[in-house]
Amino acid sequence: MHEVSETKHWHEPSGQNRAGFGKFGRPKTPYDLFMESEGIPIFRDIGLKNATTLPMAPWKRLGGRGSYIQLHGTEGKWGSYVVEVPGAGALNPEKHLYEEVYMVAEGRGTTEVWLEGDSKKHVFEWQRGSLFSIPVNAMHRIVNASSSPAILIGGTTARISVMKASLSGFISTARPG
Repeated sequence: MHEVSETKHWHEPSGQNRAGFGKFGRPKTPYDLFMESEGIPIFRDIGLKNATTLPMAPWKRLGGRGSYIQLHGTEGKWGSYVVEVPGAGALNPEKHLYEEVYMVAEGRGTTEVWLEGDSKKHVFEWQRGSLFSIPVNAMHRIVNASSSPAILIGGTTARISVMKASLSGFISTARPG
């Protein structure tokens, strides 16, 4: 089956003529539906030259601006995104049951990490080129130390977690205040 002037038809192969080809769409995974529900752009391609040039939109859950990155071939393995932390601002505190790694593309700041119910926060600094990981099941908040926006590229195993279980319960955002 293939499209001919907006209609579809099927024909049997004969001689050198092959049968028509159809387009087979991949069904959306739970992670695809989750990304779409966040209301930010999703970049899908085989590669990416510069994550800092991706279109970004306000990201209510994180409190900054961002864009998802889905490189062909990584589906089912890693979830990736770019997030912009506002100048002299911070992202919303978060806690999740999946691994998360950040690479700093632009800016400098700190990350606060703590366990729920623990009053002591562990704080470390980062700058352009830094690579850091957030411990599983720990609360954390990313803070921008400069007046210019900071841009971080995140990679998570959330995609695997979402594929294995229902989305609810895996992503909880703590509201500041």
